[in-house]
Amino acid sequence: MELLKELNNNGAFKLGQFVLKSGQNSSFYIDLRTLISSPDVLAKAAQALCDIIASKNLDFDYIVGVPYAAMPLATLVCNILKKPMLLKRKEAKSYGTKKLIEGSYEPGKKTLIIEDVVTTGSSIIETIEALRNEGLVCDQVLCVIDREQGGVHKLAAKEIQLHSITSMSAILDFLIQIDFITPQKKAQILEELRAPVAANGNRAICWSLENRKLLLSKNPLNKHIIEIMMSKQTNLCVAADLTKTSEIIELVQKIHSFICALKLHIDIIEDFSWDFITSLQTLAQEHKFVLFEDRKFADIGKTMELQLNKGIYKISSWANMVTVHSVAGDATISTFREVVENQNTAMEGCLLIAELSTEGALTRDFYPKETVEFAKKYPNFVGGFICQKRCHDDPSFLYWTPGVNQEQRGDGAGQQWRSIQQAVTQDKNDIIIVGRAITSAQDVKAEAERYATAGWSSLISRSD
Repeated sequence: MELLKELNNNGAFKLGQFVLKSGQNSSFYIDLRTLISSPDVLAKAAQALCDIIASKNLDFDYIVGVPYAAMPLATLVCNILKKPMLLKRKEAKSYGTKKLIEGSYEPGKKTLIIEDVVTTGSSIIETIEALRNEGLVCDQVLCVIDREQGGVHKLAAKEIQLHSITSMSAILDFLIQIDFITPQKKAQILEELRAPVAANGNRAICWSLENRKLLLSKNPLNKHIIEIMMSKQTNLCVAADLTKTSEIIELVQKIHSFICALKLHIDIIEDFSWDFITSLQTLAQEHKFVLFEDRKFADIGKTMELQLNKGIYKISSWANMVTVHSVAGDATISTFREVVENQNTAMEGCLLIAELSTEGALTRDFYPKETVEFAKKYPNFVGGFICQKRCHDDPSFLYWTPGVNQEQRGDGAGQQWRSIQQAVTQDKNDIIIVGRAITSAQDVKAEAERYATAGWSSLISRSD
């Protein structure tokens, strides 16, 4: 609190109209460059960074300030801790040694990175890549302020841990306390963080999970799933297309740590029982994953209502989500909403099928576009889409993709597969649905962990 008072007194927090380095418009700006003219406040900020180093017991050999705003802070921290400093240039010299990294250092030793304000973490990643190219180890970053716009998770994808003195949320709460801003102004600033606007007036969509979570207050399914994804650091859904209940339970007991969802085809199970459903629900609750029945509903509204609520499976009583075709029209989707809103249901929402992964599928041309139009009418319970490529530029939906296999490109029966890198990085999907590549593996647990690790890394590190 004392440091925030000092920063405010020195004009670090500004209201107005600003264009950030990212090209986004903002009505609130944090300017820590003012600290170079306030040595007492600069020293307090540097000491606060040193306090974090001590409390976290961070181990390092050199300190590097991200050029150029963080370099005065890094210099003071070096002086307090009596540690050597390295300097990373924005570009290599065109003369002399032509170095990009200045100072004396030994490859294999550890560097601690210091930044003033972290937004997306791109400047930090650029600095760390230059240091790693010199053989230095970089996995810890300190900053004064985290703007909470995806930096933590983007850095984590590069195996970098971020520690901050304070955050945007804490600053805004402090500014309300001292009557610098109103609660309404805080809400406006938070909205800018969720859905930033570029300087050219176009909407600059932020696809970080933190920002998307803030958009999902009206969609319980997606809020639930993103909370699971962030806490477990996984975007893996395993398709348990097995025919015996014992096989499915055994599979889940091996892979539960690595999944955000378990996808079922309940009608292929030969020995279905309610004891099986109870066991699955217990595992899902204990290990934090959703139950996903891939029923692909596509009938008239009344029939679909019966399929969800009646029969031997009573899907709505245990499945958190199902898949629905939009081909039957708007009335079908409307009927599904009534089922979701029933207090006695376990269902939180559905996914609309925009594209299929089978060769020659007819879900192309106009179909994905029309499916998106259906989804936009029901944002409270349509969680997103089954698709091959992200089919809509709206971060409030989630984009699930089947047909992911790291080693093979097809099964000889029309199923087409592609790599995680293509599915997530190139095609911009959020959640990978993996079946036989895991369930048929010799070591199921190890394979699930491999897919979860690769999938999460691709999601967090991609540039949207």
